[in-house]
Amino acid sequence: MKYVFVIVGVGGTGSLLARDIPKLILHQEHRIVLVDGDRVEEKNMVRQSYQEHDINENKAIALARKINAFYGNRCGVIDKYVTKDEILLMLRKQYPTFLPVLIGCVDNDKTREILEHTFHQLDRCVYIDSANSEYEGNVYVVAKEDGQRAGHLRSEVYALDKDIHPTEKSCEAQAAAGNTQYMVTNLKMAMTIIEHVSSILHGEIKEGVTNVRRFEEVHY
Repeated sequence: MKYVFVIVGVGGTGSLLARDIPKLILHQEHRIVLVDGDRVEEKNMVRQSYQEHDINENKAIALARKINAFYGNRCGVIDKYVTKDEILLMLRKQYPTFLPVLIGCVDNDKTREILEHTFHQLDRCVYIDSANSEYEGNVYVVAKEDGQRAGHLRSEVYALDKDIHPTEKSCEAQAAAGNTQYMVTNLKMAMTIIEHVSSILHGEIKEGVTNVRRFEEVHY
């Protein structure tokens, strides 16, 4: 089985996750695609996988360059905020023989809606959705094989916010929208997803919800 891991949002959690997934798939046929329309800022040095020389560059491009330099040419890029069918078209065109693993590390529910839409359109897919506040978060895992599902989408458990897509926000609004997060929380969220990815690579999908709190992690 060949997997393509599509990481949407490479900020606090997503950049740490993208940094470490290549170690799990070294010398294997699996691939990674990073998706983000944001640019690296100086403030990102605190809790994201970027350095000063990345400032003002697109986050997905900057991070993919590092991955490909260290681990070989296994990481692709969509260097913008995706709209409804862009991920689906990319998967069908570039990765038709791979099983998609969608990993959402985004901070807005409008993009989550796009990811859930993409999941609905695919016959086979694993969708891992991460969300966190300053000190806690959760990860939803749902899988589909030939139309048969296991697990629940986030929107099936509670109503998503009626926010707007990042492309509709002004630069000032995007800067003001950044929620305060704790570096350790992002590390714990990334490690929780890494654990799910490792499980998938070993042939087991742990559908359900993993709650991550300070000094605590519970999956059910």
